[in-house]
Amino acid sequence: MPCIEDWLSSPLSVVDGICKETSGKAAMGTICEYFTQRVEENIHRIPSINDTPLHYLKPNSLVRFRCMVQDMFGPEYFLSQYEVKSKSTGETVLASGLYRDVVDCSGDLEVDFNSPKCVTSEKQTYYCVPIPGETEWAKQAFAERSPLVQHGGPSQLSMSNKRSLEDDEMEGDHTTAQQHEDLRTSPSGTSGDCSQIQDPKKTRTEETKASTNNIATTAMPSLNFPLPGEQGPACLVHLYEQCDNIKLNDTLEFIGILSVHPSLASTPGEAPSDPSFITADDVMCQEERAVHHPPPSLVPRLHCLVARPMKHSNPTMPTVLAEDSLKSLTPPVLHVRDDLLAALEKLLCGDRLAAEYLLLHLLSTVYTRSGVMAVGKFAINLSGLPTQQTLPLEERISSQVAKFLKHVLPKCHLLPMTLNNLNSLNFIPKKDYTKDRLMSGMLQLSNGTELVLDETAMEAGQLNATGVQNVTSLGNLMSWQKLAYDFNFYKTEFMVDIKVLVMSEGKSLLPSDCQVKLDPQRSADSADTVLNNINHSVIEKMRCYLGLLRFAEYSVSPEMQKVLQEDFVSVRQQTDGKMSADDFHLHLLLARLLSISYGQVPLTNEVWAKVKNMESKRRARLSVTSQ
Repeated sequence: MPCIEDWLSSPLSVVDGICKETSGKAAMGTICEYFTQRVEENIHRIPSINDTPLHYLKPNSLVRFRCMVQDMFGPEYFLSQYEVKSKSTGETVLASGLYRDVVDCSGDLEVDFNSPKCVTSEKQTYYCVPIPGETEWAKQAFAERSPLVQHGGPSQLSMSNKRSLEDDEMEGDHTTAQQHEDLRTSPSGTSGDCSQIQDPKKTRTEETKASTNNIATTAMPSLNFPLPGEQGPACLVHLYEQCDNIKLNDTLEFIGILSVHPSLASTPGEAPSDPSFITADDVMCQEERAVHHPPPSLVPRLHCLVARPMKHSNPTMPTVLAEDSLKSLTPPVLHVRDDLLAALEKLLCGDRLAAEYLLLHLLSTVYTRSGVMAVGKFAINLSGLPTQQTLPLEERISSQVAKFLKHVLPKCHLLPMTLNNLNSLNFIPKKDYTKDRLMSGMLQLSNGTELVLDETAMEAGQLNATGVQNVTSLGNLMSWQKLAYDFNFYKTEFMVDIKVLVMSEGKSLLPSDCQVKLDPQRSADSADTVLNNINHSVIEKMRCYLGLLRFAEYSVSPEMQKVLQEDFVSVRQQTDGKMSADDFHLHLLLARLLSISYGQVPLTNEVWAKVKNMESKRRARLSVTSQ
């Protein structure tokens, strides 16, 4: 049985060993089962692409990647089993093409594509990017779990994994007798072609030179990140199984075999080595080839062995939420709640009521859908912010609130609603059929992301067609928690769960579930001032509190249901029916969030009374404003 170093550093040897004993789909099942068992026990021994520079990682070793699915390419066909034939003796041997892009054949061997023993299989390719809006503390917390950080940084790993120039020269001599033949797979929609064989006379040095020239002479392909200015690795992930439940915008951690062979990059204008053998790559336009075959030094390939869906991306929480996960936080819940509420109050000019509503917003999540309604969403508009037009955007209250939230939430993004941003940025993803890729938009975010919209940045001007479309998209997001992606000839709606906080001087132009007018009691503290007065251990508890309680169970006893019904009837009678069903629904939502914020599973009379009191105060502020 291979030891841990074998399946970590040389997983292909394990794959080949299993394929010799088992064939077909049974082999893939056995391989996935083998690695799944070992990954669960040794996940933190596997280096992460997110935290480790690519040149420190050993090619064909086991790595992991924490990411969001940004695009899905068509299925690709490849030879999962092929026959290799000796030119001199005519002897043949079966080899496996699973979990690799390049196969090794000595100078005397060649692949026999006409052999009846060749087996064509299918794999799905996903274009994956780092989780959009992931905050710095979350990235750092995940990085500290990496073996690279645990063992003293990249210098130590580079001693064992990074190859020197002399090693490359020695390997170049070896590859003269061990030539690489590139099995490039074709995308969906082609027939009769399974792979393209590269010229066997091309050496590693020539391939590297060609790849370098390609990067130098053509425009560097865009990594297509949803949020501008973000950095990190993108990756083409090949899945052989577990594809059915993966959708766009899902967050996952993929564990698989790293492939960075330079021959994988497209070479514009390169003629096929055999004119009689044409593959789908040969009929692709240059733009499409650049997208589907980017330089592996920029976009590495990952052949997935284990796909782990991420219910959350909060490193302070357990990866798998057990029933007793919340109990571990229950004793200090009230203390953490008070500390968090006090911090929000300082940021919001000493307004305790506004801080309460903001806290409930941070705990909200879409927990079910009823028809077109996203039940559980709680988009709020904090209006009445003091005029701060003379201050730079980064010093205004809205920016300071967002800065604080980025220290306690794992995913958060601030979007200033300037006229230029609305008129120039793409909020909605759009399909580019020339490149055959989904061009990302700023609202292509994963579930649970906090989006802070700063309307105090608005200035006088006129929206163009793009601006109108962007504002409409934001309205649909806040109202229905859905986005219509543009596929040119049609639009497809994607259901999302993105928390939206709008901060404005007057009432927002965007629809919200609840408008809270700020009542300043004093000047607002800066985020740095608030954070400097909080112990780091308390901040850690705040992060865990906001993460765990979003998944807390909630219930209403039959007795409380009767109380709620009687209150609704009573209020309608006293106000001549002014309390609508929507108003009552907001009360119920606030009751759920407030009860969860205290760590209480069942709703109590005390919590319900506080909800009614909060709503009474909030509506009183709005009525004064409207007079």
